[in-house]
Amino acid sequence: MKKIILVSFIVVMVLGCTKEQATNAEFAEITFSVDQFLLSEEYICSDIDISFYPPLGWKQISPILMSAIKEKLKASQDTTGVTILPLNVFIDKEKSFTCFISTFNSELLADDTRENYLSEIKIKNQDLSIIEGTFAHNGLNFHQLTFTKGDKITVKLIALNGEQKVFMIDYVVPSKYYEEELRTIESSIGTIKKTKNEIGLPGKTDS
Repeated sequence: MKKIILVSFIVVMVLGCTKEQATNAEFAEITFSVDQFLLSEEYICSDIDISFYPPLGWKQISPILMSAIKEKLKASQDTTGVTILPLNVFIDKEKSFTCFISTFNSELLADDTRENYLSEIKIKNQDLSIIEGTFAHNGLNFHQLTFTKGDKITVKLIALNGEQKVFMIDYVVPSKYYEEELRTIESSIGTIKKTKNEIGLPGKTDS
């Protein structure tokens, strides 16, 4: 019970920003308070046309390690036929903080891919207390899952980039560091945005 209460408290803090409620809208617009001093340089992921600022001190893993992760997950496919494709990983080795950026390999429509994955992860983790919510930010509609597994807490964000590509960003931190890291995670989430405008013209490019 204490763990459930803690996770609920954490979710409120992560989303502890101004909500602009819209009548009958599934996704309420949220404005995050971003502290740039808590963040690293901007990272642009051209595979999904998304950019964001990882937390300060969370470094990209080496290309060799990234290749090993991709190989390990290549054969991993859930019962819905949706395969996770990791795009990059940022870690803080000292405190075991991890941020995963992924997309999906699926023949399904983007909305169906997202919904099937959400259903699958909840079915596979029925023993966990998963806090689920939705919000809109920077023109993106996010599904958020927050849960504790072992000694780690995960904040999982899933969205469509506007061009029918589903992407996912996971922030994973040990429970003992989570409260002190909330402000940093909130700031990082607040920087997630599309790198192309609404009519599909190029915006920012990889640096």
